[in-house]
Amino acid sequence: MQVFRHSACLATVEDLTSAARQALARQAPIDALLALGRLECALADAELGRHAVAAWCQQAAAACLGAAPLPTPEAPCAVRGPRATVLAPPPEGPRFYALDPIGFARAAQRWARSRRPQQVFVLGLRSMGSVLAPMAAAALAADGIAVQWTTLRPSGPAFHRRLHAPPSLRLQLARWPGEFVVADEGPGLSGSSFGAAMALLASLAVPSSRITLLASHAPTAEQAARLRNPFAAAAWPHWNVLAADPLPAPAGACANLSGGAWRARFGRDANPPVWGTHSRLLFLADHGRNIVKFAGLGAWGRATRARARRLARAGFGPRLASAVEEHGWVRYRVEAVRPRARPSASWANFAGRYLAWVASEFRLARSAPPTPELVAMAEENFAAITGAPLRCAPPLGPRIALDGRMLPQEWGETAAGWIKFDGTDHGDDPFFPGPADIAWDLAAIGVEFGPAAGAAAAAAFRRTSGETERALAPRLAWHAAAYTAFRHAYCALAAEQAGDPEAAGFLREADRYRVSASRLCREFPRLRSA
Repeated sequence: MQVFRHSACLATVEDLTSAARQALARQAPIDALLALGRLECALADAELGRHAVAAWCQQAAAACLGAAPLPTPEAPCAVRGPRATVLAPPPEGPRFYALDPIGFARAAQRWARSRRPQQVFVLGLRSMGSVLAPMAAAALAADGIAVQWTTLRPSGPAFHRRLHAPPSLRLQLARWPGEFVVADEGPGLSGSSFGAAMALLASLAVPSSRITLLASHAPTAEQAARLRNPFAAAAWPHWNVLAADPLPAPAGACANLSGGAWRARFGRDANPPVWGTHSRLLFLADHGRNIVKFAGLGAWGRATRARARRLARAGFGPRLASAVEEHGWVRYRVEAVRPRARPSASWANFAGRYLAWVASEFRLARSAPPTPELVAMAEENFAAITGAPLRCAPPLGPRIALDGRMLPQEWGETAAGWIKFDGTDHGDDPFFPGPADIAWDLAAIGVEFGPAAGAAAAAAFRRTSGETERALAPRLAWHAAAYTAFRHAYCALAAEQAGDPEAAGFLREADRYRVSASRLCREFPRLRSA
């Protein structure tokens, strides 16, 4: 079943070059490194020649470390095919998972000072390797080590990646006399990208003792055994793995609430299961007065903070504690929330008005069908649950930058009224649906809180937005099936990957979504009509 979304993100070389120049002009080293890394990745994937940009990537990385000035804005201009359209997905780690490129540089320096290599070849695995490889190379070069670096794109099925190097690079790697560092943001579910790098170097007679994997984290033996790639799962304990330094905690942090630790602190909604790997970093700060959440580095962090401000000003989201921009973080005031046993009429009215506001404020396209990947996910996952295909034609609807997070624990009632938490970035995260019809969020309320609450929220939505029931009903039916199909697959995978004690909670949730799918088939027979 499908859980992760892999949207094609197209851009022109000219657009990516312009973004890099703008970051350089702002004298923002991290922004510049992320923009240049994305450009290097796109050029290398399109075989347009990355060499004109690679030097600027390493110089921007050195600037992040304070070891060199940033290149001038005119620097990344000698690129081929400026009007060529290329795939340029933004990296997920700095956007969602608090991956800190400087933490990779610090780890590389620490490794080098203990091992004292004279020559190091850094191999970055695209996409994120286009940022991490120059970062590690700049750190090693600052210590006087002879460094070369390049990037390669793993290919093949998600859990069985392979690396194919051109003959000239294979010869260079085979003749390299020094150490190798392989940099990537993984390991993810499978570990197969790192495994592909180890297999490539082994095919060139490079002993594993000369290879170090520079990763975002070092899995425990139990976690390594759960890697979905058999080669990586078996060999991981025998590889040299260097974990990058984590992003430093925000100013004033007094307790780490990440990975579900917030549940004990705030006693929210019977402790829902949490897949910690895919949760945002969260801290209690300022003697308990504020909560600080990871917002994303660079432009992504600014966009998250901007949406958080709009939510707060409109009276739907929590208040921000500070107007000062913090590197990677957004700071909220702690809200006193009353316990809530079940949804009320006032809550349903709030939820409907909130989603009408989201649909109005964050519209991306007036009318569009669901994306092909969303349709494919819905059809495959729904068939896996019910045993019959989802044959209802996907309806047209406005495409919105959704909230994407309608779970019960994300709502609360304060002295000032209802509030919606966590509404800034799940609508475009690595999971489904991505930007989609607001019917996804409305249908989710019906699935999560029951048909009566869903109908009440939809009625409030229609009153606020002017939508008609006739136009909304078929969209709600299809998106309810799609949402249920996704959540069932998500919880099943989370139960496998999160481990105890979260697994039992996710299995219960998966069963709940299976029951919801059966109910939908009874209520909307046309979902499975030919």
